Amino acid sequence: MKHRTTATTLLLAAALLAAAAPADAQSVPPPGTQAQATDARTRAWQADAFPAGEAAVRSATPVGGRTTWALGTRTVGEGRERTSVEVAYARDGADGPWRALVLPEGVSGTTVTPDGSGGTWVTGSRPGGTVSVSRYRAGHWQTQEAPLPAHAMGGGLNGFATAGDPDDVWAVGYYQPDDYLTFYGVIDHWDGKTWQQVPTPDLGTDYWTLSAVVANSPSDVWASGNVGHEDGWARPLLLHYDGRTWSRVATPELDARPGELTSLLAAGPNDIWAAGAEIGPSHRDKPIVAHYDGRSWTYQETGIDAGRLYGLVRTPNGVAVVGASLTDGVYRPTGAQLTGRGWESLDIPQSTTSGGRRPAGIVSVAGRLTVVGTDYAGAGDERAELPFSLTR
Repeated sequence: MKHRTTATTLLLAAALLAAAAPADAQSVPPPGTQAQATDARTRAWQADAFPAGEAAVRSATPVGGRTTWALGTRTVGEGRERTSVEVAYARDGADGPWRALVLPEGVSGTTVTPDGSGGTWVTGSRPGGTVSVSRYRAGHWQTQEAPLPAHAMGGGLNGFATAGDPDDVWAVGYYQPDDYLTFYGVIDHWDGKTWQQVPTPDLGTDYWTLSAVVANSPSDVWASGNVGHEDGWARPLLLHYDGRTWSRVATPELDARPGELTSLLAAGPNDIWAAGAEIGPSHRDKPIVAHYDGRSWTYQETGIDAGRLYGLVRTPNGVAVVGASLTDGVYRPTGAQLTGRGWESLDIPQSTTSGGRRPAGIVSVAGRLTVVGTDYAGAGDERAELPFSLTR
């Protein structure tokens, strides 16, 4: 029996057929709350210029030194001829404009992820039995095909991680077998020469996916995503690798909440952060932030009361998250950071466009935060997607 929401199934199916990584959103705390009581300096966001033209930014990451890359898509054509093409941008430092980045022939994707050892991986999702994966390291590119399980109609990889050895890299994602209502998680491993499939735990369901992975050592690797539940609403999922096998981790404070965990961050062996959203029958999405202290996972109250989170980054004083909520067709950006005083709002300014603003990621460069994403203007087929970047 298929246990999943219709909305979730359609979202993943659309992402697969469009060969684009899934994207979502989150909200702003009401005026006057303690989470918004920040000083003027923390509210001084500056807009960073992107090259002219429409585009939706899907992900961003530092690629070494002070350089940041952002990847996304642009819609071209009219009517039935409309299609998406991939775009890439780069920026040096924490100031100045973004510039168009031309990736080498054969390198493609909408997801860019650092692996923690100086490598940057570019990939996405597509139909077929493999996923193209490219690594940029020390000025050189390497592209290989990562396998999906037999009989896969397609799939994608969403995150990469290594404990320090560039020839010991984990990748996680999802694949769709020959059944439009079924999705399974996939785990691949890079040994410096080839990508190989790794056995995954039996979760007793025909619906589960993985979105992120982090590693502290060869025997301490975490992955997150979501897993189907008998009530039809997926639950947050956390897996752990102990050097021998992958297994599901019980998280009592999260298991009762419908939703997903889309981002992971490892600040240390006993200091892991996860972010995502509650997505359930109330149809009012709420953010999820959880922390692992070496003993258990605990739910964090961030002061953000609605929406979904898709950006998570380490800061000098803790961590920060960003996302957006969707109300009456308008995206409203939000974000919070953990400081010595607790969680405080990032006060991300709203766009002047009619469709609002949806952050897709957050990076920290030279002690400064940059939020990237998409502003929306217009409605329906005529809606324009415009990249935005804010730094403070």
